[in-house]
Amino acid sequence: MSYEGEEAIYFAVQSGHSYASEKDWPYMPYTLAEFGKVQEDTMVVNIKVMITGPEKDYPRPFRVVVNPDSTTAREGIDYRALVGEYMVEANRSYAYIPVLFYRQPEMKNDTVTLGLKLVANDHFSLTFKEFDKMEGFTSGSVVFEQILVTDIMPKPSQWLDNTFGTFTPEKLNRMCLELGYTYDDFQDPRKMNYVEQYTVARKFAEILNKAYENGEPILENNGQMMWVSGCVYANGTYPD
Repeated sequence: MSYEGEEAIYFAVQSGHSYASEKDWPYMPYTLAEFGKVQEDTMVVNIKVMITGPEKDYPRPFRVVVNPDSTTAREGIDYRALVGEYMVEANRSYAYIPVLFYRQPEMKNDTVTLGLKLVANDHFSLTFKEFDKMEGFTSGSVVFEQILVTDIMPKPSQWLDNTFGTFTPEKLNRMCLELGYTYDDFQDPRKMNYVEQYTVARKFAEILNKAYENGEPILENNGQMMWVSGCVYANGTYPD
């Protein structure tokens, strides 16, 4: 996406299905940062920007600041402060703004937001006459971007209730801890195919059964014993 014209910079965050080419993904005015999908307590979100006009053989700085009108995140608590300048490297038409977030308890109940705003400088303007010629933009603003931060784990696509039982974040976290999987593994149909799902259930059932037989059953947050196919007790059972 380049053409001769005014030298400007804009947010170019895209999102789409993995089976489609990234160049065909739509542009998004927001980005999701989901702590529920990772085990670490920090997360880096890379926000893409692109430039118009010709590439240059030298690096060019650009500025981005927090937009208070669309921000509830607390600097130094929910996220690390932005730096003064970022850089479009030589012979490049794009750059990334890395934003570091910190997991906080309130993210389990509320969405924390961080709004970003590009600032014009001597190298890049923020408006350009040929904006409406660019494909992919249908709504939103090219100079504002919002990051939505949560700590809610959604049910992954490869979770089968008849194999793994009712989905809960604590069960998936325990599976990953005991068996060395990640949330992304349960999102990947190539990795978490039918055979792998059966293998995971069998191995985790062995762990749950052993804990139960030792008189120390592994429990869900609601007090029920964790269950997957292969457990010696019924789904929904409470300890004696």
